[in-house]
Amino acid sequence: MKIKIFTLAILAALLGAMNASAQSETDIDNKLYSPDGLFNHLSIGIHTGLAGSGIDVTMPVHRLVTVRTGYSGVHFGEIKFKAINTAEDYAGYALVEDDAVRRAQMADKIELAAKPNFWNVFLLAEVHPFTNDSFHFTAGFYVGSKNFIHFRNTNEGALDFLYDANNKISDYNNAFDTRFSPIGLKFGDYVFTADEHGNIDVRMKTNVFKPYLGVGVGKHIAQKHRLSFALDLGLIFWGAPKFVLNNGKEIKSSGKEAGVTQVLSWLNAWPNLQVKVAYKIF
Repeated sequence: MKIKIFTLAILAALLGAMNASAQSETDIDNKLYSPDGLFNHLSIGIHTGLAGSGIDVTMPVHRLVTVRTGYSGVHFGEIKFKAINTAEDYAGYALVEDDAVRRAQMADKIELAAKPNFWNVFLLAEVHPFTNDSFHFTAGFYVGSKNFIHFRNTNEGALDFLYDANNKISDYNNAFDTRFSPIGLKFGDYVFTADEHGNIDVRMKTNVFKPYLGVGVGKHIAQKHRLSFALDLGLIFWGAPKFVLNNGKEIKSSGKEAGVTQVLSWLNAWPNLQVKVAYKIF
């Protein structure tokens, strides 16, 4: 009899402990694993925007904060255009008696191809100040390529006469203490000169590390359904862009107040309008 009573007492104690444990786990679930809890959801999404298209994943790290990481890149093809040869702008070049210079002056417009080469990985934190609202602030950074656009002539090796002409002009400047500018293809206030292989090879460069600030609407993790949509608008702070030759030499602008120079003077940040659709895995 005493053994039965003792057994029942043990069973009652075990049931009580299990009930208390279940209540404790429920409390933890309610506090730490709420719909906006810590690492309790994961969504995968695709996005497109002014910084390119790509894929990302999102997880909550706080009741009001989610973290998103992924990849964005610009993947469309070349943009071809005709660039003006600056040789004909300088009558003084006629003083340089050389066939290469005369050949350069005979070429009017030459086709260039501008190819975007912009890709980044990113880590962004999104703060939702209002629990039941889709509005959010975003802060983080992008890390990736320094090259934004690559300029190159479409006819490989066909600009050797520009390279030869510039050598002759340089020799003339040294011999007669003149200051004739190099011959090249005009892009706004910049002149792209040919290399020893007879090519224009110029890159528009920015910083590798690029802080980001923005705002958005929508959900990167759905609350009631699997699919969610979000729209974000922000600025990628990539530094002052510059044009650099393939030998690493920076090209200096010929103007300060107009054209491409004026645009680059305030384009220290790249605007990013991004549209995203995501699927909540769990």
